[in-house]
Amino acid sequence: MDEIDDKIVALLKKDGRLPFVDIAKKLDLTEGAVRARVKKLIDSKAIERFTVDVKNDTKAVVMVGTSQAIPTSKVAQAIRELGVSHVYEVSGNFDIICFIQANSTADLNGIIEKIRAIKGVIDTSTSMVLK
Repeated sequence: MDEIDDKIVALLKKDGRLPFVDIAKKLDLTEGAVRARVKKLIDSKAIERFTVDVKNDTKAVVMVGTSQAIPTSKVAQAIRELGVSHVYEVSGNFDIICFIQANSTADLNGIIEKIRAIKGVIDTSTSMVLK
């Protein structure tokens, strides 16, 4: 990534729906140049996905402890397969940390129950995001 790519990514982080034409104007590029650069960033996995943040939803941080008998990476992948997009393997008292967004407390509880049912999960600790 070069300086122009960094600027494109910064603009897309602020507004993932920003049209390529608007990015081009801000960076004094052509729309085609922006389109090609974004495609290259996606193809190289520098941009992994575009997401939508929804206001007034339920958010939580879930820490997950795993069994030594099951690789942590397999448990993390199983959590991602539930639709949890922010899953990290970490050091400390827990092995995995997840940032979960749900439509309601009931939906959040359902996701946590599914995480607890994954083979290799031995403990969870959940903190609700208040603001």
